[in-house]
Amino acid sequence: MNELNILVTGAGSTMGQSVLKALLMSRYKEWLRVFVTNSEPMGAGYFLSDKIVGRYLVPIAKDPNYLPEIIRICEENAIHGIFSGTEHEIYALSGGAAEIKEKTGAVVFLSRPEVIAIGTDKFKTYEFFHKHDLPFPETVLFDDYQKLVDKCGYPIFMKPRTASASRNIFKIDCEAQLFEKKFAESNEIVLQEYLDSDIEYTVEAFCDRDGKVVGVIPMERNLSYGMSYYGEINTNQAAIDVSRRIAEALKPEGALNVQLRLVHGKAIPFEINTRFSSTECVRAHYGYNAVEAAITNYLYGEPIDLN
Repeated sequence: MNELNILVTGAGSTMGQSVLKALLMSRYKEWLRVFVTNSEPMGAGYFLSDKIVGRYLVPIAKDPNYLPEIIRICEENAIHGIFSGTEHEIYALSGGAAEIKEKTGAVVFLSRPEVIAIGTDKFKTYEFFHKHDLPFPETVLFDDYQKLVDKCGYPIFMKPRTASASRNIFKIDCEAQLFEKKFAESNEIVLQEYLDSDIEYTVEAFCDRDGKVVGVIPMERNLSYGMSYYGEINTNQAAIDVSRRIAEALKPEGALNVQLRLVHGKAIPFEINTRFSSTECVRAHYGYNAVEAAITNYLYGEPIDLN
């Protein structure tokens, strides 16, 4: 191997920096040439390593010029693979993956759009879990709140249907509070059964390009602003088993992150993220490098085993 040209978007984000660090820990680091993008002129990921040889300012992902700019960067630098470093960019990159591959040859390390849609829409997540007989808190859209209250009682959780990073998440104790805290249109808010537990896990499962689950790693965690700031990797079997079942049903391309709580010893997932996460570098440090695995399997076609 002479050189490996990798593009990491969203280099200023926590997730982008974690992906970069995992990449720099990989077995490919000797041949690595990293190119990074950001939507703002300053980002910590710009300065992580001398392996970063190209830095680009790009429009935000919903801008119509975003994808053409990514394609231009890939063409100019003979990019082999692309990692998304932000939640916002996964929609544009997943949707544009076929065009990017056709025009530049670069592989986008993300799941197909229909999988992304299930992972980013909490109500679609609930419907998918219900269809596949997977455990999940009872979930309704805002206008059906009485159905949830009749079944589960208060308290309940109020959450954005599609947003992330723990914004606009409220514990609701009564009907009056429900309407006081309403922050968007009814069809953009989900209400969920309250999971009465402080034991929270983030679990990554990784599927190879044949849809086989080749690794599952659980981390008990504490959160700040929706990101894991402290965690302990352990081998909780309930968390491993339910996350493996989810990955086997969904068959993502690469990484799937499951957020769950242990309630009386039972693992109850309440959210999934069909992407890499802010804890990639921690897992890589302990030998579970999903960023490296994506390159090995999805770019080079070699078999992998992360267990």
